[in-house]
Amino acid sequence: MKKISTYYVILLACIPGFLWAQTNYVVNTPNSSTPAMFNTLVGPFAGNASMSGYYNTFLGYTAGYVNASGSNNTFLGYASGSTNGSGTQNSFVGFAAGRENTSGSYNSFLGYAAGQSNTIGNYNTFMGYRSGYANTLGSYNTFVGNFTGYTNSLGNNNTFLGHYTGYNNSTGNNNTFLGYYTGLANSTGAQNTFLGYYAGAANTTGSNNTFVGQQAGQNVTTGNNNIIIGPGSGTAVTTGNDNVLMGYNTQTGQDQGGHHVIIGGEAGGGLWAGRSNTMIGHQTSAESTDLHHATAIGAGAHVAVSDAIVLGNNANVGIGTSAPTARLEVVAPEEHNSGIRLPRLTASSPATAKTDQFLTVNERGEVVKGQYQLRINNSAEWSDKVFEAGYQLPALNWVDTYVKHHHHLPGIPSADDVVKQGIDLTKLNATLLEKIEELTLYTIQLEKADKAKQQELQALKTEVGELKSLVKQLLKK
Repeated sequence: MKKISTYYVILLACIPGFLWAQTNYVVNTPNSSTPAMFNTLVGPFAGNASMSGYYNTFLGYTAGYVNASGSNNTFLGYASGSTNGSGTQNSFVGFAAGRENTSGSYNSFLGYAAGQSNTIGNYNTFMGYRSGYANTLGSYNTFVGNFTGYTNSLGNNNTFLGHYTGYNNSTGNNNTFLGYYTGLANSTGAQNTFLGYYAGAANTTGSNNTFVGQQAGQNVTTGNNNIIIGPGSGTAVTTGNDNVLMGYNTQTGQDQGGHHVIIGGEAGGGLWAGRSNTMIGHQTSAESTDLHHATAIGAGAHVAVSDAIVLGNNANVGIGTSAPTARLEVVAPEEHNSGIRLPRLTASSPATAKTDQFLTVNERGEVVKGQYQLRINNSAEWSDKVFEAGYQLPALNWVDTYVKHHHHLPGIPSADDVVKQGIDLTKLNATLLEKIEELTLYTIQLEKADKAKQQELQALKTEVGELKSLVKQLLKK
């Protein structure tokens, strides 16, 4: 009996492999007595009978089946790396993983059909069910997740992480997509960074975009150079370019324009559209179907006209102060200085309107409607000199000659001078008062002369009366 047992042991040792079922091999005899060196081939048709590559490990039916000069490869799974010819330093694990690879090197594919179509692409890492499935020539890509980067064929330098992330990317380069369905429709768009569930999901050819947050920029298709950060933000942007949106549910109204800067939670609300608008603050909004270069700053600020700046919602604005108590409060660095300058409106500017209303400041510095008041620096600037002793009142005959020659009073500027140079109202008022005072003096002179004549006339009347009496007396005699 002992001899029979020994016989069966010797017989089993001579069988080329251990047969556990009719079609499964645990260990396979080499396809060639000399399959290069330092190779480990396990499974039916694993490796090539005439291969010259070294340091390979092929495990699975037809794993590395046509490998020729490829070295330092690890293929594990049915048909994994089965067409690899000269590719080196690859690791393919999973059913048909890297099956079409020919000369691609330095790749790591893990998962069912991961990188199955890769031919000459290098330095790729695909992990997940059918991740990087269609990649042929693309290199330096990292895809992690089921169907991640599935359509990528020629795209390079991409990093996709998440279920169906970057699924349709074909030739897009230098993209980073992280999240479920992130960058799903991207085909040729490049230099994009999408982070979050459905972020940039509809993007096809748009490039240089950064979307961060759940559904951020999810409807952008061809827009470029956009930065959209915040959950649900930028859902109205599709083809617009150069937008910056930051905050929860930050929007661009109904806009397909671009060049907007909108920052703040729920900022950019309202029924509006246009280009180059700025809204900063929580729930800032706008209202216009053709809004351009408008700015709303501050929580709840609302702008409705182009080329305008709105600060706050029923807020006070302070310049030079941290505690404004009026709609606009300007505090200059020095006392008795308004701190306001109007370089395009100076003393030499021509008048363009007429008014009888004036603004002034009260004792608190508030701008109020005021009465017309003129001030002088000293008494010499006023007209009291007319009543001083020694004042030479012009003779009326001289004034008459002057007026006939110049067509205006002495000391009063001509109409031409006023048109060319304007007039100082303080000096004009003093001069006009001087003329009034001179008229007063002329009137006084006339009154005095009139009184003198009246006295002379009365004296003459008296004398005439006396003469009449004398004549009557003489006639009676």
